[in-house]
Amino acid sequence: MEIKNLPEKYKELWEKCLPILQKGRPGDDSHAIEVAEFIINSGNKNIDLDVLIPVAIMHDIGHSGILPEHFKYITGGERLVNAKLVHMLVGAKIAKKILDSINYDKDKIAEIIDMISIHDADQLEGANASEIFNTNNKRIFHDIDCMDRYNLERMKKMEKLFPDKNKMFEMLEKNLDAFFDPSLKEVAKNKLEEIKKQMLPENE
Repeated sequence: MEIKNLPEKYKELWEKCLPILQKGRPGDDSHAIEVAEFIINSGNKNIDLDVLIPVAIMHDIGHSGILPEHFKYITGGERLVNAKLVHMLVGAKIAKKILDSINYDKDKIAEIIDMISIHDADQLEGANASEIFNTNNKRIFHDIDCMDRYNLERMKKMEKLFPDKNKMFEMLEKNLDAFFDPSLKEVAKNKLEEIKKQMLPENE
């Protein structure tokens, strides 16, 4: 698996991360590729590639450290939400070790680790998204990461959890309100409309 048009300076990082991502949840490797490619191809001059490409590659790497048997220790009614917290903290630790091992720019490492440690924090109870995502890089990455929800393949998998497809689309439309960047929100909205046309034929 490879990231198309990945600049040479990030290839060592990807080579180290890929086998670890493949130990995590199914699809974590392809999600990393999708997010990284979106960033690379965005053309947004305000994007700091030296921060956002490593975050794209490693933001879900912490799932590699959560084995099925670990869920007996991640307890309570919010098991999956609590797993979100665990994967962010484990991911930050793994990412720091990898970045140090390739002598990555020390001025960038702290920000990368910080972003990985909070990238899903808005899904934790009582979280204030505007306080958590308090920099341009954090807000942009939050929105780009959310794009994965507006993907036909992902939504076809999700529909198994929603006997009523309309409920799934209502939830995804509501999730658009979480976007910070109006242009990225518009991209997600257009993706959602196209997917609705394919998944909700007029004769349903």
